[in-house]
Amino acid sequence: MATSWENARRHARALEQALETKLSSYSKIAAGISRGGASGAAAGSSRGEINVEEEGEEGYRLLEQAIDDMTTLINSPSQPPSSSMQHAAQRHRDNLDDYKRDFFRTRANVEQALQRRNLLGSVRKDISDYKTAQSSQTDALLADRGRIDSSHRMMDDTLNQAYATREDFSQQRSMLSSIDQRMGGVLSQMPGINTLITMIHSRRRRDSIIMGVVVGACVLLILGYMFGF
Repeated sequence: MATSWENARRHARALEQALETKLSSYSKIAAGISRGGASGAAAGSSRGEINVEEEGEEGYRLLEQAIDDMTTLINSPSQPPSSSMQHAAQRHRDNLDDYKRDFFRTRANVEQALQRRNLLGSVRKDISDYKTAQSSQTDALLADRGRIDSSHRMMDDTLNQAYATREDFSQQRSMLSSIDQRMGGVLSQMPGINTLITMIHSRRRRDSIIMGVVVGACVLLILGYMFGF
């Protein structure tokens, strides 16, 4: 009885030490997930958290089984248990309850940290997508503005050319008007020129008529000679 009890008690203590180590590692992983980090580190923390969580669950189940075995030895009808044995078994069971509370609290913290990290990752992705969309829209607006500015510059150049052409036409019209005024002034100063020009035109017209008559007469004479009229 004493030997079996001591063996069961040493086994329970070994399980408690192992469980404490696993819970400490579990708490560190939970703290690392809460702080966040790079995607690779976060993925590694998640894998470690799963492994330590499974080992922790297995650890407190084994400890619970060891305490049940101790309780069975205490309740053995062959020898009544001592108060120290009962106290030791109760202390181990209290420790088990503390380990369970720590384990479940740490697991809840890990789940909350993972949910928070996933939510933040989703928010960051939404923000990144929004910025990308805004950047694309801004680039498109800038491109449209560049095309509009180019069209405005072309219109300004065309209007400047039209204004320059109108200015040239205005200058030419002023020049022609000045020439007409000068010609009118010259004609008004030399009234005989109109008469002389009229006489020249009349003589040219008379000479043309005479020439036409002479040519017609010559043609008739030639035709008469050829056909024996």
